[in-house]
Amino acid sequence: MTTPISATDADEVEIWRIPLDSGAEADPEGYPPELEDILDEDERERARRGREPGMRRRFVVAHAAVRIILGARLGRAPASLCLTRGRWGKPRLAHVPGPHFSLSHSGELALLALAPRPVGVDVELSRAGLDTMRLATRFFPAEECAWVARDGHRAFARLWTRKEACVKAAGGRLTQGMALPVARGAGQRTVRDPTGCLAGPWRVQDVPLPGPYAGAVALLGDGPFSVSSRMWYHIRPEEPDSVWNTLGVK
Repeated sequence: MTTPISATDADEVEIWRIPLDSGAEADPEGYPPELEDILDEDERERARRGREPGMRRRFVVAHAAVRIILGARLGRAPASLCLTRGRWGKPRLAHVPGPHFSLSHSGELALLALAPRPVGVDVELSRAGLDTMRLATRFFPAEECAWVARDGHRAFARLWTRKEACVKAAGGRLTQGMALPVARGAGQRTVRDPTGCLAGPWRVQDVPLPGPYAGAVALLGDGPFSVSSRMWYHIRPEEPDSVWNTLGVK
């Protein structure tokens, strides 16, 4: 039996937008070395596995930003944080109390969500070559297939991010969430798994993003929440006379 998640209108989710092109202007494969220095050995090893152009850079910047933001929240040095992952990759803080959090990155953008209850966030860069109708027909409910047939890639990305945000909040596998009915309603909506495979329900909301990106955030439980938008950016230590003259948050 699932323990109900208590929630109030005061529940707030912070959505941090993290550009991943830090240090890439002169060298597409480059990034500030001080960012990699704060990762743990497991994160560095995962970064080294990146074989596609820019993959290592994007991983390092995104995961360093998570440590910097969490460290600022907890009053801890970013490198001192112990982060672990669940069976299906859901991250969490180990040994110290702190917020629930979720990270997603696609293209040159990452999103980090911090929340008082289990949270999932997803961002997707729309890909023109993806056969969205084939995937929707295979996995999505009929109403959602009709939406994809009508509006194409944009509709598919919107539905996909809502489903993946719910799955991440539950700490499950993406394949468990493809049939979740997420099309109905405007603004926040409550999503339940008709198959019972994932423990829910979840409250889900789209995240407004620029250009070809789509995003969504979901919290475990059906209580409403508010969203505050934040921006993370890297400021190099040699930049003088700035209040943000550290690895910074805003």
